[in-house]
Order: sequence, then C-alpha cells, then structure tokens
Amino acid sequence: MTAMTTRLNVPTAGRRRAGGWVLVAAEFGFTALYAVCFYLALARAAELTGHWYIPSQNDSFTAELDITGSWPWAALVMAVVSSGFMVAVLAFFVSLIVLLSGYAKGHRRLTVALIASTVTMVLLLVATLTPAATSVSGWLLD
Repeated sequence: MTAMTTRLNVPTAGRRRAGGWVLVAAEFGFTALYAVCFYLALARAAELTGHWYIPSQNDSFTAELDITGSWPWAALVMAVVSSGFMVAVLAFFVSLIVLLSGYAKGHRRLTVALIASTVTMVLLLVATLTPAATSVSGWLLD
C-alpha cells in the first residue's frame, strides 16, 4: 500500500484573502463610478442650459425644466451622487475594521491596497461634503 500526501490548504490559501481584494475593488470601483456620475450630472446641467456651471436647487436656469426627462442615466446618477456620502462613510469604517483586525497580516500587497482604498474613501468623503457636491446632489433630488 502506498501512502499519499494531501495538502488541502494549499489550493485555498489564495482564496482566504479574496474578501479583502473584493473590498478594495468595490471601494475603488465606487469612487470611479461616483466621479463619472458627478461628471454626467454636470454635463446634463450644461446640456440643459447651454453652459457649464454648478447647478443648485431652484436655480434660475433649470427651475422650470424636467432634468430627468429623456435622460437614460438619470436613475443611476441620482442614486450614486445622492448616496455617495453614506457609502463613503460605511466603506471607510469597513476598511478600518479590516485593517485593524489584522485580516491582511502577512500579505503586503493586500495591506497596501487596503490602506490605499481607505485613503480613497476619506478623499471621497471629503469630496461629497464640498459645497459643489452637495449643491449638485440637491439639484438632482429637486
């Protein structure tokens, strides 16, 4: 009879940290999606008025216009730009918990990626609190 050595943990060793990479990808992906949606909102305001500006609630240029009419991206842009602050706060705390719990211990690339995505969430949080972002968000919800 021959003895056969099996290593059950070797094929799954890379998968144990897949959740961290998914978190990093989701955070970077949402940040990119927020930037694209914010640009689309500004482009829609420019399309409606004929010039580039930061729209606000009840502004004189678009007060009487239906900003979502015949705009295929309206629902996505409204959802992403309006929820940017909440998603940034939640993602920041999740990243912080993952970093402080030692989840990525021994995985230098994952640790660096988690730190970078946490910093990106802080920057997104700051960006969503600027007067321009709150003005555009209010304009979309008006």
